[in-house]
Amino acid sequence: MKDRLLISISSIHGSRHYTIGKLLRRYFAIVAMMLGLITFGTVIFVNYLLNQVDQHHQHQLTLEQHTEQLLADIARLESHRSFLEDELAERSDEIYMATSRLGEIEQALGLDQVYSNQNLDQRLDIATINSAVRSTMLHMIPSGSPLDFRYRSSRFGNRTHPIHGNQRHHRGVDLAANRGTPIYAPADGVVESVRPSNSGYGNMLKIRHAFGFATLYAHLHEFKVSAGSFVEKGQLIATVGNTGASTAPHLHYEVHFLDRPINPQAFMDWDATNFDHVFAQERSIQWDSLVSMLETKVSNQLLLSSHKAAPSTEVSD
Repeated sequence: MKDRLLISISSIHGSRHYTIGKLLRRYFAIVAMMLGLITFGTVIFVNYLLNQVDQHHQHQLTLEQHTEQLLADIARLESHRSFLEDELAERSDEIYMATSRLGEIEQALGLDQVYSNQNLDQRLDIATINSAVRSTMLHMIPSGSPLDFRYRSSRFGNRTHPIHGNQRHHRGVDLAANRGTPIYAPADGVVESVRPSNSGYGNMLKIRHAFGFATLYAHLHEFKVSAGSFVEKGQLIATVGNTGASTAPHLHYEVHFLDRPINPQAFMDWDATNFDHVFAQERSIQWDSLVSMLETKVSNQLLLSSHKAAPSTEVSD
């Protein structure tokens, strides 16, 4: 009996007794232990799974936040891309217009066939240099008519003098106009002399220009500038008169180079639309040397300007 376990169960119908042997008790103990271990392991495993689920949930929330951030970044980048595409399209249109305009300028300057194989920057530099050279020459060398005249009454060269009747060399051109017609400086310069007189050239004015050029105006009515004054191209300098040895109101107009009179007509007909005209008409002047000198000066100024602009561009970037 020591190795047996007696279990009694009482009820209204009486009592029942069960006897469990030692081997069976061990079996129940082992089963109970295994159930306990299984229960304990199940609790640990469920707790592990719950932790994993929570971690996965946190990771999912983090991924969702990153996804939202990425979507916001993508939307911002799309907006920036659209802006850059619009900017690129606008710049492309501007470059196209600039290239077309450059072609027109090159054609006007006579450079369309000479430098058409250069890149855009080189073409712009060449056009800038040529344009600057032409502008400089047309402002500093006499060009265009100094007044609005009715007709040319006498040419440059040999002629019969209208008063003395003999053959004399006419050092300029006579331009008939009404008394008081305004006369304008054909180029920048400085007034070298203002001489009132009733004989010969009458009231006379002379302007010294750049590069060895000078202009002389005779038979004037009124002076509008004084000796030593600096004048700009297009500035009012005098009015037409009939003073001195003159038979009617007109302007006697001379152009000098190195104090030697040359035909003013070529310079009166000279402007931006026929820039090469004066080179062919007045061959006594070494135009190539002058143009080369001005191109060198403008090129150096352009190079200096580009060097000065470079640091400011780096700072702005």
